Amino acid sequence: MKFALKIIFIFLIFVAILILLAPAKQKLSYGVTFSQKFSEEFGFESANGMAGWKRNYLALLDDLKVKDLRLVAYWDLVEPAESQFNFKDLDWQITEAEKRGAKIILVVGRKVPRWPECHIPSWARFSTPPGKKSDFFGVSKSDFEEGGVFQRAQLLNYIKTTIEHYRSNPAIIAWQVENEPLFPFGECGTIPVSLLNQEIKLVKSLSNKPVILTDSGELGFAWPYLAAKSDIFGTTLYRYINNRFLGDIRYSLIPAYYFRIKARWAGKILGKQIIISELQAEPWSQVSLAETSFDDQAKSMSPEKFREIIDYAERSGFPKAYLWGAEWWYWMKEKQGRPEMWEAARSAINNPPAGRAGF
Repeated sequence: MKFALKIIFIFLIFVAILILLAPAKQKLSYGVTFSQKFSEEFGFESANGMAGWKRNYLALLDDLKVKDLRLVAYWDLVEPAESQFNFKDLDWQITEAEKRGAKIILVVGRKVPRWPECHIPSWARFSTPPGKKSDFFGVSKSDFEEGGVFQRAQLLNYIKTTIEHYRSNPAIIAWQVENEPLFPFGECGTIPVSLLNQEIKLVKSLSNKPVILTDSGELGFAWPYLAAKSDIFGTTLYRYINNRFLGDIRYSLIPAYYFRIKARWAGKILGKQIIISELQAEPWSQVSLAETSFDDQAKSMSPEKFREIIDYAERSGFPKAYLWGAEWWYWMKEKQGRPEMWEAARSAINNPPAGRAGF
């Protein structure tokens, strides 16, 4: 009994400390991540000769007045055949942003935003060597863990070509190398550290623009290393997820102070710039959002939940956040007649703090 009381007493002290140390709110500056691939999944109709995903993108720039973007150089889109590069769609995105004075983080790598995380062109995937157990994309486990000699060379060539193509563009302010590279999410798992370091070294040799590295906010534990290796450190921040075994989960036991510790480690101790690279603003679903019922969507995202997430994020210590869900907001507004999340995002984006935060 006495032991149990001691445990309760220690727990209450811990809770009290968290309450006393609860960080004060600070207004964040908001940007948006945009994925051409994810927008195409929603099947937006073309109009006046313009593809639906382009209409989605322009609505972000012209209606929501987004000035900070995170765009993705998908390997399989920009190099559909070996050594044959096609930057047409990405060039268009960057040009339209530049016309409007928007600033861009460009993500490169084989593990980049949006499921299945790995966007490797079919020609660059391995065939399984005899006697080796097959892993994702037909890659043997040993080759996968080592990064693979063939795939590694081709990956670095795609990164080199992409950086060289865009390095003189003033709209691009930073390069993000891979996405949550040491967090095992997606169909390709983690990036070998040796390969990640090669990619960082390559990008820095080609451009003096900052390099961003990111980690999962709630479950990632590589952030001290990634913050040290980057010029800018980014963390994801999610509050409502769905696990296929545990069902709907709210991260209610993780205090905002946990994120402030990350922010202080990167900002105060290492002297690095810091951002929330993905701030949840769409439902978490095990299937396509276009096929998820509105009741299920509302379990993890609604304007009310979004405002709760914004309130939590503003206690995190990170000055800037890139919202995750712009394609879904547009789908809800254009195809479902539900503009509430679009308007909630507008409110966040168009009420920045005095003096734009971050870089």
